[in-house]
Order: sequence, then C-alpha cells, then structure tokens
Amino acid sequence: MSQAEIDALLRQGLVTEAQISVDAWLASEPERLLALQYQGLTRLYCGDASGAEASFRKALELAPELPRNNANLGIALMAQGRYAEGQPFYESRYANSIVAHDRVSFAGLPAECQWRGEALAGRRLLLVREQGYGDQIQFIRFAARLHALGAARVTAWVSPGLAALFSSVTGLDAVTEGMPAAEEYDLWCPLLSLPLLLGIEAPQAPDGQPYLQSPARASHWKQQISGWAQRRPTVGIVWAGSPGNSVDARRSLPTGLMFDMLRVRCGRVALSLQLAPLGMDQIERQCRDGIIPLLDMLNDFSDTAAVIEQLDLVISVDTAVAHLAGALGKPTWLLLPAGPDWRWGQHGEHTAWYPGMRIFRQPTPGDWQSVVRAVAQALQD
Repeated sequence: MSQAEIDALLRQGLVTEAQISVDAWLASEPERLLALQYQGLTRLYCGDASGAEASFRKALELAPELPRNNANLGIALMAQGRYAEGQPFYESRYANSIVAHDRVSFAGLPAECQWRGEALAGRRLLLVREQGYGDQIQFIRFAARLHALGAARVTAWVSPGLAALFSSVTGLDAVTEGMPAAEEYDLWCPLLSLPLLLGIEAPQAPDGQPYLQSPARASHWKQQISGWAQRRPTVGIVWAGSPGNSVDARRSLPTGLMFDMLRVRCGRVALSLQLAPLGMDQIERQCRDGIIPLLDMLNDFSDTAAVIEQLDLVISVDTAVAHLAGALGKPTWLLLPAGPDWRWGQHGEHTAWYPGMRIFRQPTPGDWQSVVRAVAQALQD
C-alpha cells in the first residue's frame, strides 16, 4: 500500500486499517524512516501512546535532526502524562524546516525577540496565536501569570472571532486579531509554549474559574433561551468539527448516532451549537427531532459563549466549543476517540484542565456506539 493510500485511510478515520498497512510496510522495510513515523502516528491514533513513543524514538535514532519527529515524540510523551519530558520535544513543532500544510509558523516575527524564559521585568510581551481556536481558548488562561513575573504589558494576537471573547481574560492589557507592529512589543511567545516557560508539568485547573465571560448579547440570549426552554433544563450539542481538519473523521460523531444519543433526553431542550456546515436534510432532521439549530444566529465565539452561559449542560466532541464551555465553567461532557489529543491523556473520566468536564471515551477505535450508549444512560441518571 502506498503512502497516499495510508493518508486516505487516516483522513477517513480508519486508523486500525491504516495501522495494519503501516505494519506491513515496516515488515518489508524495517529501517524506513517514513514508515516509522507513520507507525508512531497510527499507534497514537489507536490509543497506544507508549507504542507511538517507541516508534518515534526509533525514528529519532535514524534522523535526530528531524523536527517533525521530535514534535511527535513530544506529543506521545505528553499523551502519557510525561509533560516535563515531552514539552521540550514539542517545541520543535514550529521549526522552519517542517514542510506540511498544518505546520505551525511564526514567519514575520523577529527570532531574536522570542521569549525563552528570561526576566520579563518592564518588558512588553506579545502572546502569539497558533493552531486551532480550542488551543487558544485553553492556553490563554496562563496570561494571568505574566504580570506577576514582571511583564509591563501583555497583548494577545488571536485568530479572527476571538478578540471580543478574550477581552474578559485577566492579565491581558490588549487583544488584537491583526499582527502588531514590531515597535508595540519587546518579546513574543507562542501561546502553547507558556506551560514549558512557566514550569507547568501537569494538567492544571485555571487560576480562576471561569476564566472567560461573555461580554456580548447576554441579555438577548437569556431572554431567547428562556422562551424556548419554558423552565425546562437545556443542553447544547456539538457532534462534528471542521471538515478541513485532518483528524476530523476520527473526532466527529456520525450524525445518525447523535440523534440516537438524544432520543431520550428526559425533558431537556436541546440546542445545536454546531458551527460546521450542515446539509438541509440535517437541519430538517434536527427540527423534526426537537433540536433547535442556532446556525447563523451565532456571530462569533463571544456570541457562542453568551448562549453557553444560559445552558445547563454542553455535550461536545473535541472541538473549540468544548474548550469554550470548560473555560466558562459550564458542566461539559466531552466525547473522545480512542486515541485522543495529547491534552486529554489516555484514561479517566475527568481532566484537571477543566474541573467541570466529564469525559466519555471510545473503548476501541471507531466505537462511537459505546460512547452514545454511555451518554444516553447518563442523561437518564
């Protein structure tokens, strides 16, 4: 099987099939660097982080200078909870030599001004966006610690749609969605490098909970949702991520199973917080099943936050909305694939990142049915 065919399997979320193909590839070429990297990825996606570590370490022996492999090793280590060991490797994620559509890049920022942990006394620090919306929502919590280290001013450069929401974050003096001029800061720092630089070696609850608040349209949504709910409990639902994300097929719940999960919801009023594009048939099905689709009523993440603040519960796959609900301190049920993102670890129903979050995990790759049954039962308890 070719590399392109393995990539196609991974895009479809068929990780077990991809792993079998990669293992066959390695059986014929045991020292093939690319095959070892793919073996590490497929093991990671199948929930075997220790096996992934072994593959990435073997690849590291063959090519110690390869940044992408170093970053993947960091991910495998952090997935096992070994943050102190994994974080330095993870810093390779933004190396200029990485060639990939999803690479982290800080082009245009002066390399000599990157903060490496030196004293911040009197310095102006720019926190730089990277990766997805959920990453930025999760790690902006650490902005509150930077003034205590002496930073004179802390600015966050964030992705479009987050600025209004982040205006409520303690420790931020300014938020911008456009790249600041060089004379507006002294040092800059990738947002996901903050745990390493602050010495945070384990998942950690926010210093303040919640650490986000919605500044927009709170009264509007309170009135709107109160009218829909008529004193009944409410639940917000997100069952799919962005189709353009390379891991979306693994993390997204099939639409039909979402309806199965909510068939018995014990009087709860369900609202769809789904932001990914939906077909008209899906919208009509939601309406028939009594699920209120908000769709274009949500203008940005600040608007979504205002809705979540009025709900009793949020149920979501691993998307930015799950991070948003957690950051708002809302009870959140997170639905995860068997090999989830490193930040969620490999086991357990709870995470220190968000104390109000409950995790439902696939027991084996692709087994969303077990997750749906567990959630449906929990809705009845």
